[in-house]
Amino acid sequence: MKQYMSAKELRLVGKAWEIRHKLRKLSTVNPSDATLSQLLSSFK
Repeated sequence: MKQYMSAKELRLVGKAWEIRHKLRKLSTVNPSDATLSQLLSSFK
């Protein structure tokens, strides 16, 4: 699985189960009501 993050985008490349797993993992790191831009800014 490959993951590309920048200030304005998140790109996940992989199998569907890998992407679902990664999104679930990212959502537990931050509050569930966080937007994508908030999520990306927290990983700078």
